[in-house]
Amino acid sequence: MKPYIRVMRQEDIPIIVFNDRRILGQSLGEETLKNELEENLLTKFFVMEDLDDRSFLGHVGLWIDAPLAAVLNFYIVPEHQHRGLGTILMDFIIGYLKDLSVNTLTLEVRKSNEIAKNMYHQYGFAEVSIRKNYYADGEDAFLMLKNIDVEK
Repeated sequence: MKPYIRVMRQEDIPIIVFNDRRILGQSLGEETLKNELEENLLTKFFVMEDLDDRSFLGHVGLWIDAPLAAVLNFYIVPEHQHRGLGTILMDFIIGYLKDLSVNTLTLEVRKSNEIAKNMYHQYGFAEVSIRKNYYADGEDAFLMLKNIDVEK
């Protein structure tokens, strides 16, 4: 496997929507994603794929208004989890944001998602708040924050 991260393209939208719904339980939908790609200068979406067979491995969406940024979605598809791909994707995000002089990154994560919370803690994210009933199923989310050292 050769993971590769690239900018999301319009032809990626159907697989993103499918996996958003499968993994996250909801999606912005095809029309909203299309509009975000075409018109919103603050959002950046990336796809991780396998260079060997072009299979879809994961996705990240970011909202960037330097010096602040927020992770909108972050996942590796279940059939490829526990292979270090989340680490590759997070390293990419942090490097990308450093280049844009972003010094504060936030995200929300389900209170029950111990695997994701552990990874975020390893990257220096701290739980700063609870968002009650944040998800459609009523589950709370932790708002997590990471300070990024942007000094070169």
